[in-house]
Parts: sequence; C-alpha cells; structure tokens
Amino acid sequence: MTSDRLRPRSGSSATVVVTVLVAAAMAVSAAAIVAQAARSDTETVAMAGPGPGAGPERYSGPQGGVGQFVVQCLYSHSATDDPIVVPDERGMAHRHDFYGATRTRADSTPAALRRGKTTCDKSGDTAAYWHPTLSDHGVAVRPRSLAAYYRAAPGVPRSQVRPFPFGLAMIAGHPHAHHSQTDGAAGWTCGARSDLLARPPDCPGTAPLHLVLTFPDCWDGVNIDAPDHRSHVAYSARGRCADSHPVHVPQLTVSVTFPITGSDHDLALSSGSVLTAHGDFLNAWDPAALAREIAMCIGRNAVCDLASNRQESPLFQTR
Repeated sequence: MTSDRLRPRSGSSATVVVTVLVAAAMAVSAAAIVAQAARSDTETVAMAGPGPGAGPERYSGPQGGVGQFVVQCLYSHSATDDPIVVPDERGMAHRHDFYGATRTRADSTPAALRRGKTTCDKSGDTAAYWHPTLSDHGVAVRPRSLAAYYRAAPGVPRSQVRPFPFGLAMIAGHPHAHHSQTDGAAGWTCGARSDLLARPPDCPGTAPLHLVLTFPDCWDGVNIDAPDHRSHVAYSARGRCADSHPVHVPQLTVSVTFPITGSDHDLALSSGSVLTAHGDFLNAWDPAALAREIAMCIGRNAVCDLASNRQESPLFQTR
C-alpha cells in the first residue's frame, strides 16, 4: 500500500507524474515477462542451482583441476526397460541405451549386475548407466561411448566424500520437461566444451555431439531409492549438503558421445523432444573397488585416468 505521507493530492500535478511512472513500470514489467517467456530454448543451461536440491554446481573449464577418476564405458545394448522407474516390467518403458553392466534389464538387481560383465574399462564398475535413445530423422542413433567422471562437488572437502551405498538409484534431468532445463543437471554440448545448451548445437567434425548429465551428490544416509526416485538424494550448494541429506557422495557427471556433427539433423529422444534429456544410474560397483578409487584419487586430490583429447582440448572453455 502507498503511505499517506507519499500519496499526492487528487488533481495535483504529482498525481499525473505518479500515474505516468506507474504505467511505465507496469509496461517494463510486462515486457520483461514476455521476454522471459519467449527466451530461446537454446539458451545456455545454468551452471549452478540456487540452493540444496535445486541443481548441481558444476565444474567449468578444462578437466583435471581437482582429484577425480574417470571410467570409460562402451555402449552395451538398448531395450524398452527401466529397472529404476519401471522395475520388473519388461518392455514397459521408453527405449533406453545402456552402458556398464551388460545384464541390465527391467528386473535387474544390483547383486545380479555385480555378478555379470561390464563394458567399462574398470572391472570393478558393474554399475548400470542409461539414458533415452536419441534418434535422427526417426532412426535410432547408436552412441559411441560414455565417460563417467567421479569428483567431489565444487567446494566440498574431498575428505568428506563417501562411497555410494550399494544399490543406490539416481536420476539426473527431467524426462517430462516441456521447456528448457535450466538447473544444469542435463544439457547438450560439442566435444569437451563445458557450456551446456538445452538443445543440441551444430558440432564440428572434431568435436561431436555430447549429452552431459550431473547426478546429485548428497545422500540422506538411509534410503537407496525413494517412491519418486529423487527425494533420497539432493545437490550440494556452496560445498555443503542440507541437514536432510548429510552424506557427501561423489559428484557423478557422465558425458555420452554421439556420432552427430554438422547440421541438417532432426533429433529427438525416446522420452520426447530433446528438452527431455535425462539419465539414470544404478550403483552396482564392487564396494571395495569404489572405496579404493575414492581414497586414491578424490581423497588424495589426484587426477586419475584422464587423458587429454588433443582434437577437443581447444574447445574447453571457462564461463
């Protein structure tokens, strides 16, 4: 409400001035709302969320600045299964591409995955990674590979990072998104660039299309899954986990490489448009192997398993 002390007398010139100023302010506000609504879906995805649970605080610039280990996994298979969201119901999900554990299907359990083989270059990593299938002009695109980066989230003391509990299920991104995802959990880029876009850009031949997903790094310490498959984990903010999710676990970022370059593409995901980018992780690591990697690489602030791709290195950028 306007203070009596500031309210002009009726009919005064001040009334005209105030009326004009209010009208101008309303016009600016309306214009801002329209501009926000019309913002392009190719806008850059935000690098950090405003607080715990909102979205990841991601690293930008060249890889290798902090202690980490990297797992390289080849494409395994595709299936209309999802052992997290639609467990035990084969063929009831949209199509996914799977990496890591070769036995992943709707009725997979972490114990069963651990007993099987893996497409990853670390034998201890029998976890399952998957995302909706990408298609181009209606034809499924066979992905090249997935790289999984395990680090302490920005600002998190590396000594506080604990291994994922065996069987932990996590989702990054939003499969039902109708607008640009701006929380930084999922996005598209070319090669090794660190800026993410809501829609796939046109990529040069030396730096093909990548889908980048960053998973939550705070765990509630009790549940390995939740009815919504999300509320048992959260994202840290400014190096801290919320009291509801007090356990720091590694920040897992996966980067999927597709053989897509240039323009003239009509891309879509099996979950809908490219705006529905998301991915899943089901932890079936050998517990001893995972604990060893965290201690030797994250705990010692050592950069393990990271080899620079010289063709893509000029594309690293810091925002």
